[in-house]
Amino acid sequence: MKPELPFSRGLLIFAGLFFIVFVVMAANGADGSDHTPVVFEAESGTAGSGISIGQEGNIGYITAKTNFTGQSSPGDSTRLITCEIIFRDTGYYQLFVRMRVGAGAYDDDSFFAARGFGKKGLSEGSDWVFINGLASAGFSSSSDLVEEMGVAGSQVWKWVNISLNFFPAASAKTTFYVGAGNLIQTFQIATREDGLAIDKLAFGKADLFYTVETLDKGLPGLTTRPETPEPYPGPPLAQGSAKFLGNVMASDKIFANYWNQITPGNEGKWGSVAGTSDSARWNWAGLDNIYNYAKQHQLIFKNHTLIWGSQQPSWISSLDSATQLKYIETWIRMVGKRYPEMDMIDVVNEPLVNHNPPDGGNNRANYKKALGGNGTTGWDWVIKSFELARKYIPQAKLLLNDYGIINDNSATTTYLTIINLLKARGLIDGIGVQGHRFELENASTTTLKNNLDRLAASGLPVYISEMDLGNLRDEGTPDDNQQLQLYQKIFPVLWDHPAVKGITLWGYREGEMWQPTCYLVLKNGAWRPAMTWLADYVYRATGIDAGIPGNPPAVSLEQNYPNPVSTATEIRFTLSQPQKVTLTIFDNLGREVITLVDETLNSGHYSIPWIVRNHSDRKIESGIYYYRLTAGSTLLSRKMLVLK
Repeated sequence: MKPELPFSRGLLIFAGLFFIVFVVMAANGADGSDHTPVVFEAESGTAGSGISIGQEGNIGYITAKTNFTGQSSPGDSTRLITCEIIFRDTGYYQLFVRMRVGAGAYDDDSFFAARGFGKKGLSEGSDWVFINGLASAGFSSSSDLVEEMGVAGSQVWKWVNISLNFFPAASAKTTFYVGAGNLIQTFQIATREDGLAIDKLAFGKADLFYTVETLDKGLPGLTTRPETPEPYPGPPLAQGSAKFLGNVMASDKIFANYWNQITPGNEGKWGSVAGTSDSARWNWAGLDNIYNYAKQHQLIFKNHTLIWGSQQPSWISSLDSATQLKYIETWIRMVGKRYPEMDMIDVVNEPLVNHNPPDGGNNRANYKKALGGNGTTGWDWVIKSFELARKYIPQAKLLLNDYGIINDNSATTTYLTIINLLKARGLIDGIGVQGHRFELENASTTTLKNNLDRLAASGLPVYISEMDLGNLRDEGTPDDNQQLQLYQKIFPVLWDHPAVKGITLWGYREGEMWQPTCYLVLKNGAWRPAMTWLADYVYRATGIDAGIPGNPPAVSLEQNYPNPVSTATEIRFTLSQPQKVTLTIFDNLGREVITLVDETLNSGHYSIPWIVRNHSDRKIESGIYYYRLTAGSTLLSRKMLVLK
């Protein structure tokens, strides 16, 4: 007769068995199928003689020793990796690869993947898929769904869904099949370019969804597609502030929900417009689109840039100085005429010696002499540039722009020399100071503030341009905590300085940054911690709620629709609690036109119509008007355009 277990011991064993069953159920589907990806370390495979095995921290990887030019198949076994993959379940699988594309980008981003399981003919093109274009593919943030092509870029460890994006579409989900009795499969890949490092291969069930985190940790795939955040509804983060917070144009359609100022990244540079010396054929389409977007959404339009040694027409340097000057004058005149409502412009960009003056050094454009060279002041060419800008673009504020200024006392001194020369001639309206991460990430906040004070003593407003912060040296996988710490350290010094009248960030969307780790918003619309902090900081500084996700605004004011207005429009706003509300329209001189609401309202959404007339029921003139919502202690305003 077997002795009975004590009750407590039996319960403990039962609990342990229940835990094991629970873990198995969590990894499996309702039908008992295994949902966890099968992950294989690339360096664990059998490698040919042309393969190098490397180590970076705890990451082991393979790469090619030399480049290979073939595009149909590996050709021989020297670049071949053969893997024995042990599956836990039958079914169709997709192939994922964790990799890093090197500094060569599109010269470091290809390999071969076998078309299905088994050993392949090394010269049989039908057995292989040429995987190319990886420099602009992949995902690196833990919550990213690894399904589409992705835009993670180079020099970061990232996952790429190889099956769905590189295999023939008709068979992308059915190429890799594991049948009953065949749970051990042979799979082969072959290296091609020596800058591509491959860390891991993963096979995940074709009917499931895998994120970077599930692949990194070998966690079960998701049975339903992860929900993506709702697009940020606005209002712009700096709405209601005396300062603007702007950005360069992004691919999303809600730019104006975030920012109240816009700058072209490359579209406004002379080299982007003037691909030919025939000015009648200059291509203005990119710059037109951004300018028109700014007008449509009442954004401050800050153009960038007129004179710069880089990204200039390839044909300009070979001309004589007199002809160069005529083209320079034509360029500036055409910009002024084409964009009559431009608010401000960087006239000269990066003029300091050894930065990017148009002096022909380091492959820069060479037309500095056409503008007067150094001359008697040492900066005659800059002065001439501003004289031309003042003549042909009188409607805009004229700015000087350069990098490495406020983090360097000596550079600030040189910059002030140019500024004072321009100021004495009435040619400059504001000071542009670039704010890239390589200028700011290791800078002393005391040095930054002191040099801002020195610039402010000129009496001119200061505009921080091209600001971005991310990983130190922009290296590695984007680090949320590192970026957050840098924003918390640097941004208040800039935003809170009384001379700083606006900050322009140099991108915010993942995959659309020249500094890849510096994005603030993931491609699915989710905010990184630094973005949440930034929105909250600007909100607290201005008293205007920026609609931070998870913290709905107490009061919000939408852009009127339609806008521009001809005969009638509607103004929408939302209240989270009952309060006294006033909605008033003013003209461009601040004179009251009409008050549409002046009463206590309950919480809810409101849409207030306005027939375009004043309080005396008279028609009003075309022009810019403002509508202001006062709700309790909150004051919000927006701009509209009336066209009769």
